[in-house]
Amino acid sequence: MATWTGVGRYTTGLARALARSEDVELILVTAVGEEPPVVAGVGAADDAVTDIALQSVSASKHPFSLAGARELARIVREVAPDVTHCAHFPTPLPARHPLVVTMHDLTPLVVPGIMPSAAKRAAYRWWNRRAVRVADRIITDATFTVGEIERVFPQAAGRVTAIPLGVDDFACGSTGPLPESLRALAQTPYLLSMGSTRGHKDLPTLLSAFETIAPEYPELQLLLVGADEPGYLKRVLVSATPAVGARVAFTGRLDDGALRTLMAGAMVFAFPSRYEGFGLPPLEAMALGTPVVIAHAASLPEVVGDGALTFEPGDAVALAAQLMALLDDADLRQRMSAAGRERASEFTWARAAAATIAVYREATSRS
Repeated sequence: MATWTGVGRYTTGLARALARSEDVELILVTAVGEEPPVVAGVGAADDAVTDIALQSVSASKHPFSLAGARELARIVREVAPDVTHCAHFPTPLPARHPLVVTMHDLTPLVVPGIMPSAAKRAAYRWWNRRAVRVADRIITDATFTVGEIERVFPQAAGRVTAIPLGVDDFACGSTGPLPESLRALAQTPYLLSMGSTRGHKDLPTLLSAFETIAPEYPELQLLLVGADEPGYLKRVLVSATPAVGARVAFTGRLDDGALRTLMAGAMVFAFPSRYEGFGLPPLEAMALGTPVVIAHAASLPEVVGDGALTFEPGDAVALAAQLMALLDDADLRQRMSAAGRERASEFTWARAAAATIAVYREATSRS
């Protein structure tokens, strides 16, 4: 799933770091027609820097299907590895131990409305319950999420390890040109956030805060990374003047180079999400030196540490105050930029790989 969004970042970053290690021989299972994240070299970001011979095996079935689970089981039988690591909750059927599974979060099960389809929610629960049942060890991204997994699936207790993600590959990557539609907008001061309109991401709180501060900063824009949902801004910004509403825009989908350019140029990166299994976007912004404001919710305080300002989730007045504090005080922005970089420097894929290999040893010792 290396080309998927969040799980793709995890799979790619971890695979590249594992391939550097002398403690593990890595064999990747990839989708038919897709290149594995490590082919002829191991990249610190996008560039290959070390030649390495790496094996890969193609899988043709969708990983969320029963056919995909059976196909993965066949591949495991043929390869006969010391340990199998599923980088997301789908697992081989039948499972061949030793088995390590990464469960990034349980958002669709614990946040109402995220997965409205009862059938999809039931399937999601079934896959996660099965992962808990068949895994020798479970990896997740944050200590907060360890608690969530053990709360929803008590039988997981004692088998879950928190291993934070790395951000060094993103931070070391090159910047890239912005789409033409964004070039003029990015010439003026702007706040940046992620543009998911799913309820737990809580864009309405950010939009309300921006509506409050916009009159004080007439040139300030608010850019939301992601695809526009037609009519969304009009529905949420019902009390905003047309002039303020015109200063809010979705960016559309961006490649990593353009995203780095936009993050590095922002006055502030705001992340109002009420629920995250980890929270990589604010960490990415911190790694690039952009001051960050987050909701004090779920895993986010654990991830950012002292590298970001916080506000109580859903409190638009408090968020507006934190944004204004940063916009009005260049010294504070500089201090938070330095604190954010220092905190983000602790999150490397080399550390994640070393901790993951330790879990592999635990899994094999239990078999």
